[in-house]
Amino acid sequence: MDHGELTGELNPLRESVAALDASLSRLHRAKRSADESLRRAQDAPGPHTSDNSIFVALWETHLADRELLFSAMRQLDRARQALPSGGAAISEPAQSGKTG
Repeated sequence: MDHGELTGELNPLRESVAALDASLSRLHRAKRSADESLRRAQDAPGPHTSDNSIFVALWETHLADRELLFSAMRQLDRARQALPSGGAAISEPAQSGKTG
């Protein structure tokens, strides 16, 4: 196998891994946004009903952020599936030192 063949095989893999990394980054940003908007809605002055326009506006912002989170999750799934192995061996790194 010459160097040209090896480079040709690795470029699609590199592109897939880069897309996976970008998707994971988008997912983390979307999760932070959804978490923050939920916290703001929960911290809104009561009552937390549809009569409270402040709460409603904050809740609608959270719902929009949550939809972006779901979209980021779907993009990450597609990026994993685009890997040559189908992404079966790729998972998010273990947190808190746990392995598994």
